[in-house]
Amino acid sequence: MSALRDRLTLFLLLVLATGCTSATDRLNDGIALQVQGRYLEAAYRYAEAVERDSELVEARERLLAVSDTAIMVAMDDADDLERRGDPVAAARLYQGLDQMMSRVRQVGVRLQPPADYGTIRRAIFDNAIGWQMVRGDEARDEGRWADAQQFYRGARESFLLPPRLQVEESLDAETSVLMEWADIDLLDGRPRAAHARAQQAMEVRASPPRDVVLQVRDVQGRALDAGSVVAAILPVTADPGVRDYLGLEFEIELDDILQLDHWNQPPLFVQIADPLILRNELRGIIRAQVPRSPTIIGRALDLIGADLGVMIELSSIEVLEEDVDTDRHQAVIPARTAQNRPVVPRRPQDGAPMDTVTYTTLAGTLTYHVEADIIIVDTSGREVERFTAATSQSGPFQRGEFDGDPARLPLEEREAPFFDPRVLADQTRRIEGAILEDLAVAIAAGTYDTVLRGVR
Repeated sequence: MSALRDRLTLFLLLVLATGCTSATDRLNDGIALQVQGRYLEAAYRYAEAVERDSELVEARERLLAVSDTAIMVAMDDADDLERRGDPVAAARLYQGLDQMMSRVRQVGVRLQPPADYGTIRRAIFDNAIGWQMVRGDEARDEGRWADAQQFYRGARESFLLPPRLQVEESLDAETSVLMEWADIDLLDGRPRAAHARAQQAMEVRASPPRDVVLQVRDVQGRALDAGSVVAAILPVTADPGVRDYLGLEFEIELDDILQLDHWNQPPLFVQIADPLILRNELRGIIRAQVPRSPTIIGRALDLIGADLGVMIELSSIEVLEEDVDTDRHQAVIPARTAQNRPVVPRRPQDGAPMDTVTYTTLAGTLTYHVEADIIIVDTSGREVERFTAATSQSGPFQRGEFDGDPARLPLEEREAPFFDPRVLADQTRRIEGAILEDLAVAIAAGTYDTVLRGVR
């Protein structure tokens, strides 16, 4: 017990020694910085020394002295910067002093800045705010919209507690410059940029005034009129090989999902042509009575008032069975006659020819990889864009293989599901359902992104 107490005492002494050494190191760092004339940095080091060891008198005394020096030097430097026409740099110095004094107060040391410190600081900040507003006006006059916005925003955010009038002036100026910028975007044929810029103007204030709301609506309305694209989406088709595997119902379901969940919620600047008008005007193409081609589709777009046509074809499917566990089984079943009918004994005691057969059960992971080609054409029949939407989905599977009628097999209860068509259908239905959802998202997102790339 005595040895344990001695070790604990030694540990506490080491901790105390480490703390004192650390405080002394900070004190020495502060002295070195003070000698170099780096008074603000020295104040922070002395504050750390006091924080680590409140009994270190020299650190506390030096902190008071160097803080006073730092304040006087920084105020003189700020006056000099103002005289040289750089009020923003002068304001930064006062911000640095505010942070230093806050740090000093945290360690329990009270400073007494000059009596006129607050008045001078407020004047410096006001000058810096005014300077930024002037620079913002100059940038605006020169068409440097981003610079102007940055200056106006900086006028109210860079310095502490600007007067309410100055805040309002900067908010008005930023809103106005964004609206001018939006008008220029419209003139330059950038409707999407104009719409976004007007929205920025709406969000400068948490509650924009009515006149700003009306201006924004006007600009955004003109932007949508100028830039919106009408797309005619043709029903989904499939390559014959894909259709043979998935069935016609898959195309119909995919088309329904797209119509219900995606084509009826287009993004800004995209309009989807009315599907009823599309079917009425293009019924020959839709029913495959006329071969689909970019040229044929392009010529038909004018009939429905569309700018672009979107052709979607399921182009490939790959189905993989992976990580498969295979078990072979043998069973004895009644033999078949030459007419391929099972032999039935006339009396129970009569024997019947029997066959020994082999069947297989397989279990593993089933993976579908499906791709769709999307072709976008314009009214001249020119192919504007082409992209591929793809998705993969996996799920567990189990199935049986038997060269004959599985109903003749004496299957155990655990083996019966391997030959149950309902189980097999459910396995593929779950995977194909996930494929439908993912592929619809990929097709819609890719189509919208491709269309919007043509709108600036």
